[in-house]
Amino acid sequence: RRTDSRTRARLMIVAARATARVQCAAPRARRHRSRRHRVARASSGVNDDDASDAAMYEELEKINAANNSKSASDWIGAWSKAITDPPSEAEVEKMRAAAMAAEEERLAEARSYRYVFAHDLLSGSGDSFAGKYLKDALGMIDIELETPDLVCGNAEYTVSSALEKLTAALNGGEGRKERPVRLIGSSTGALVAALYAERNRDRVDKVFLLAPTWGLANILTNFEKSYGVKFSKAFVDDASTLPEYPTVTCPAYIVHGHDDDVSPLDNSARWMQMASQWMRQEGDSDENVAERRLLEVSGLGHGVETALPMSMGRFTEFFKIPRVDLYLREREP
Repeated sequence: RRTDSRTRARLMIVAARATARVQCAAPRARRHRSRRHRVARASSGVNDDDASDAAMYEELEKINAANNSKSASDWIGAWSKAITDPPSEAEVEKMRAAAMAAEEERLAEARSYRYVFAHDLLSGSGDSFAGKYLKDALGMIDIELETPDLVCGNAEYTVSSALEKLTAALNGGEGRKERPVRLIGSSTGALVAALYAERNRDRVDKVFLLAPTWGLANILTNFEKSYGVKFSKAFVDDASTLPEYPTVTCPAYIVHGHDDDVSPLDNSARWMQMASQWMRQEGDSDENVAERRLLEVSGLGHGVETALPMSMGRFTEFFKIPRVDLYLREREP
């Protein structure tokens, strides 16, 4: 029975330690040193069961006390005190100054990146709703959105030629080339952005993709049926040479239409699944990737650009910038 009791105590300590890892404020290095010391001490007391039991129960009591140091009643007491004894004007001003300083620091971090929009190749850079909306929204916090023209009126444009133009735009600009890039792309422009991120992993921080056209060569007929377009032979031949699913290793966020009949949602779901497979390789491959997220929207088909105002909360959270869409709403008549 003593053995069973000691086993239960050890299990309780293990469970308590697991909770303490989250709640205890002691530095990790200190916890590791003390844990090694406790294990050595318990191991040295094989011939003294009573002393070992006492040490284990004492340790359990200490861990439980640390875990329970901040109970619900403690929080309620602090909240009640704040209500009955509100902070002074000086304290409020101090808190406000601290909050403003933190916000300025966050803005400074956000402004250290280049934000570049890759438009759908079927339209010009100035015709994209997403490009116009994001340029206006980011401008509210003094962030410039670069919108290079990836077609430039060339009737024989291809995805590869658009990628070359995007690369040239990102290599230009005095003092800009050194800054990390955050890419936003729409439809075929999203594919261009993904291809750039695949080939320039050290330059791209994050990508935000609207209805990306994975497996482009296989869905060209969908574009022709939905939009009545006819792609040039150069475009079709080039599409057949592109990777179906570019390997983007930086964090990525996709907004895709549930009812997209041009670029199927299943393709983005597969791209997400491929990332999970790479992450499970745990460093055994060069193809390890960062987090990917997928937001499904319905009722918009392939035109998810128009869902951008409703998904700006996700956009701003992903890029860790203020809710610029709220500023736009305040400005509306």
